[in-house]
Amino acid sequence: MQNATLREESFYGTPSGRVCVSLLGERLRWFWPELANQSVLGLGSGGAMPYLHTLGDSTTLRIGACLGSGRVDMALQHGQTCVVDPAGLPFEEQKFDRIVLVHALQGRENPLTLLRSAARVLKDDGRLLMVVPSRLGGRARLRRTPFARDAAFTRSKLRQVLAGAMLRAEQWDEAVFLPASQACRTLRRGRRMDIAGKVLCPGGGSLILVEAVPDIYSALSLPVQLKKGWFARIRLPAAGMAGAPRAGKTS
Repeated sequence: MQNATLREESFYGTPSGRVCVSLLGERLRWFWPELANQSVLGLGSGGAMPYLHTLGDSTTLRIGACLGSGRVDMALQHGQTCVVDPAGLPFEEQKFDRIVLVHALQGRENPLTLLRSAARVLKDDGRLLMVVPSRLGGRARLRRTPFARDAAFTRSKLRQVLAGAMLRAEQWDEAVFLPASQACRTLRRGRRMDIAGKVLCPGGGSLILVEAVPDIYSALSLPVQLKKGWFARIRLPAAGMAGAPRAGKTS
């Protein structure tokens, strides 16, 4: 975990890393333009700190939670940070108005543990935002960035995973349509590429952004009554219809 944090710091300290933060920061503010006097939790191997600072204003409470039991050099983190166990976040229930997950699923085969912990500390009217690579070649285009080590998803898989944590996907966005080495050269270039990508190749972004809200019914399976085919209806006619056996009579 410490090595992952160091690699993130080395990337986000480069010009390409700063452009990446600016590009995604604009998309995060599109979801959450106003966060005055609200609390935001960042979850990830580095506490999602580079992206937390793009949200809100001086009245916004930002806390970065670095995942894992290993020791993380807090001198590398700016702001309020802590190291947490993904299975049990050390916060009271319904503590945060917003939760953002960036680099939170590195090497995690089952993300439900973390998402359920996050849902527990999210307010009833709160919102959670995930940034993950697309399974459609997303990680290949994100080489030499921390996203190349994150778990990749499709939109349908994200809906399924969120539902398992009693969360419902509400809004979607995507970013970085070309390899990061080209898309993150300058902020202006990255913006143009993303605009063109959404028009010419919707669904082809390297990164998927999904906003979810609490939904206690999303994990409940509803009973499904299968319709009988025409052959079954012929073989088993309803009582009272012509050809149906009458009670009390035997042939």
